[in-house]
Amino acid sequence: MNPLFEKIETTDLRPIREIVLERLRMAIIDGTLEQGDRLVETTVAENMGVSRTPVREAFRQLEIEGLAENVPRKGTIVKGISKKDIIEIYEIREMLEGLEFRLACFNISESQISELKGKISIMEQYIDNNDITGYWKAHGEFHDIILYCSGNKRLIDQMKQIYEYLSRLRNFTLVMNERRLQAMKEHKALIEAFEKKDEMLAEKIGREHTVNAKKFLADKIHLF
Repeated sequence: MNPLFEKIETTDLRPIREIVLERLRMAIIDGTLEQGDRLVETTVAENMGVSRTPVREAFRQLEIEGLAENVPRKGTIVKGISKKDIIEIYEIREMLEGLEFRLACFNISESQISELKGKISIMEQYIDNNDITGYWKAHGEFHDIILYCSGNKRLIDQMKQIYEYLSRLRNFTLVMNERRLQAMKEHKALIEAFEKKDEMLAEKIGREHTVNAKKFLADKIHLF
């Protein structure tokens, strides 16, 4: 069943507004809710079994994030994600990921570096076996290790949202599969920077990694 039409479980102790926002955001990002769809407070509230207040708050946050807009006499309408949105997300990611890698370089332990090397080996095996699903799972785990090594909670929250956005874009994974081999070289260079404890090099590699991905994606953006 579509999560939008499921009651929120009482065992989920997160704030209701947060749960509603997450469901709506993901439905827009993965295409369940399409551009032009109308979001109705009462419908969403009744389906999720909540009051209209957290739904209204979630709608406002979607507007702030640019995923929806309030249109006079029509209400809240889904905007979806455009080429411009994707490029802007990458521009933000470039700055934040550079910071993330620099902080991680300062904090990362030898055992965590070994864990990253293990993830690299796993990703290479998945590439050889053309296991796309396995590759992207290991890729996410690789970046999660680095992210949490940054030790900056606010940065972690921002980057998790960005990674979530990008991972759920329709056709995104298929497009980025073509960049896997180059990305692997960049990952290995990053590990070398970590081993040298060269924070500035780690930041440089992080920013270049994102810029290269953005340039590649910009050439393929017509697929979205």
